Amino acid sequence: MRWPSPLRHQQIKYLLQRSRQELLWLSYQLLPPHCPLCGKPLQPKPDGSIATLCDLCRNQCQSRAQAHCPRCDEPYQASTITSHQCSQCLKTPPPFEWIKTAGIYTEVMAQAMNQFKYHGRATLAKPLAQCILDQLGDEISAYRPDLIIPVPLHRERLRERGYNQSLLLARQLGKVLNVEVLAQGMVRSRPTSPQSLLNASKRHKNLHGAFKINHNLAPQRLILVDDIVTTTSTARACSTLLSQQGHTVAVVALGRASLK
Repeated sequence: MRWPSPLRHQQIKYLLQRSRQELLWLSYQLLPPHCPLCGKPLQPKPDGSIATLCDLCRNQCQSRAQAHCPRCDEPYQASTITSHQCSQCLKTPPPFEWIKTAGIYTEVMAQAMNQFKYHGRATLAKPLAQCILDQLGDEISAYRPDLIIPVPLHRERLRERGYNQSLLLARQLGKVLNVEVLAQGMVRSRPTSPQSLLNASKRHKNLHGAFKINHNLAPQRLILVDDIVTTTSTARACSTLLSQQGHTVAVVALGRASLK
């Protein structure tokens, strides 16, 4: 069999790329892509690819507070950057290295998470994970994680929903970052009330004894993936168990809310 010459190979590669761009352009004309959150048309980039969200929705999901706690990402009211930890982290040092989120919990993000978690919109995992990667990709890589573990759902909640939204986000992150995802690294051993219905003190009590480790790994650097962080009770409960086994834990989530 005769292989193409290097020059011929480059010509074939160029023609294939050109054909792909033309096919993408034609598909955009016939079936224009839309933002999965607001429905606005998405325009192709010069390379033929398209953004996963429109500019407005992406900016809303990536609007990090300029001033925030460096340990738990709690947003501050101050407009200038500050490095001091919040009162909660100072009073009760958390078992994780840090929490980092793509942005504060805006109305757009709330609508996105409502569709993602409660209305079967599992396809939102990719665009929402991309928001995390756009904001935190370099910081996650600098942490050099060995494994990614999602916050687990109880089997009853999983049966209702059909999927674990944190696992879907974790898989998207792992795919891009080339980090293994341990889907069953932790389990939720008993059902709990939805955290969104409880105040701060009840959230901590609600999760007491709710998680268990489901692996026997040597100590590693782990990324724990959640969807929304509010009181940090879930992150603390999971990280406590993981750190007791010698693991170093950092937490990544889409949004940072606050009960204050």
